[in-house]
Amino acid sequence: MFRFWFRELMGWVLVLLGLGIFYVCLAFLLVEGRILEAPVIAAIGVFVFRGGIHLLKVAVAARIAMQVAKGAAPPARKQASVPLDW
Repeated sequence: MFRFWFRELMGWVLVLLGLGIFYVCLAFLLVEGRILEAPVIAAIGVFVFRGGIHLLKVAVAARIAMQVAKGAAPPARKQASVPLDW
């Protein structure tokens, strides 16, 4: 259970870090006018942001799958195979 929370926390950290990188990219463009450096930093921000979104999706899916597995009915017994008498 703890590993799902850890994944979700790290996902949020990466999402916020990606947004921070986008802010730095915007500052490079508006304040300093660095046209060549900003797209490289924006690409890094996209990868970090998408990594955070992916970790969030995986953590939520794992938590839901764990809850479904707890509430599911036990597997049915396999019926004995008896040859049919024609």
